[in-house]
Amino acid sequence: MQRRTFIQTLTAAAAAPLSLAARASGYPSQPIRIYGGFGPGSTTDVLTRLMAPSLGQILGQPIVVDNIQGAAGNIAANTVARAKPDGYTLLTATSSMLGTNPHLIPQSGIQLDTFVPIAMLCNIGLVVVAGPSAPASTLAGVLEASHRQGLNYGTPGAGTPMHLIGELLRERSKGNLTHVPYKGGAAMIQDLASGQIPIGIVAYTPAAGLIKSGKLKPLAVCGTTRLAALPQVPTVPEIVPGVNIGAWCALMAPTGTPEAICKQLAVASDKALALPKTLEQLIELGCDRLTGDADKVRQLTKVEYDLSGDLIRRLNIRAG
Repeated sequence: MQRRTFIQTLTAAAAAPLSLAARASGYPSQPIRIYGGFGPGSTTDVLTRLMAPSLGQILGQPIVVDNIQGAAGNIAANTVARAKPDGYTLLTATSSMLGTNPHLIPQSGIQLDTFVPIAMLCNIGLVVVAGPSAPASTLAGVLEASHRQGLNYGTPGAGTPMHLIGELLRERSKGNLTHVPYKGGAAMIQDLASGQIPIGIVAYTPAAGLIKSGKLKPLAVCGTTRLAALPQVPTVPEIVPGVNIGAWCALMAPTGTPEAICKQLAVASDKALALPKTLEQLIELGCDRLTGDADKVRQLTKVEYDLSGDLIRRLNIRAG
């Protein structure tokens, strides 16, 4: 059987039982809108657009993907939080939206109980990378060099997960590292590639081209597991134990959304992301599939919330 035929067959098989269930319950009877909090080309944007066609086929309704940038994702989060809890307005939420932002932007109103978790989607590959001006080609070498002469490290902005990772890395390694916050990742990646700053912490997705071309060298993957896209690159905790912060995203709905609808969406999203072609594309994005139900999302969110809150208070980190 040809690969394309196999995928089409698998998609149809996955869609059939759920479409029948949807028609029986009356949901969904109109298009579903999924919001992301970052711009076009961001990891959450690409992920949601990748999932949308299969998810729509399984549920029997179109999936509309919309992005509202600003306030570290909080504008999109508040838009979804205020929506009618009927299953037609969802959020591709990141771990930082739920675990970090409540500490950095408490006035936003986003808290642990603002949303009902539906399902885990994937991790978000974050990578410590070196540009041509880096003093060494390994993370251990860079940290050692920083003791002799202080080094700047770039991130997409103050209060981002990359910033928290950098400050925890500085604390645990006792490296002489100074944070240089940018207003977004594009300008930082450009400065890294041109040698304006020696190292940075980036999302893999927008930096993939420069990593593949050799203009940026990945030194370590953030989080506790290696990326399938970079299997030979160690994790940060392999080099500096205790720097365990990574990033992930999950599908969320406004609090009050019926449990039956959330379960239906969870099954559908799991089937959509389990398709072989989708899994391959996730790896290309630097995102590895994460599975888990609503309880898993709650557990990981609480861990992120506690870890980030402790770090933000202890190191007096402020949002940009």
